[in-house]
Amino acid sequence: MWKTSTLLFTCLLCLCCLAASAQSTKTLPAREMEGSAKIVKLYPNPASSIINFEIQQHNNDKMYELIVYNFLGKQVDKLKNINARTTVDLGSYYSGVYIFQLRDREGNLIESGKFNVVK
Repeated sequence: MWKTSTLLFTCLLCLCCLAASAQSTKTLPAREMEGSAKIVKLYPNPASSIINFEIQQHNNDKMYELIVYNFLGKQVDKLKNINARTTVDLGSYYSGVYIFQLRDREGNLIESGKFNVVK
């Protein structure tokens, strides 16, 4: 019973952290995101040692940052000024699910998604 309640509390805490993080950041209006194709292609997924992020609609004038969170909502990596193709070394990552956010210079959320690390 104790393990179940602890797991439930952890999940609720994670959801609260993600909700608070989402409220405190700027996002593009829903009408701009609706119907748009995926901008970020990532592979391999699941990954074990490295993961590649490719920005499909890359504009040389635009610079992006890639932020990675673990499943509990804690930021584990932040890559600034990324270009069309970026490789992330997963040597310090544990096995599990991670959330990524691609943001522009102004902090607007361009795209988010998830990937799995398997070791």
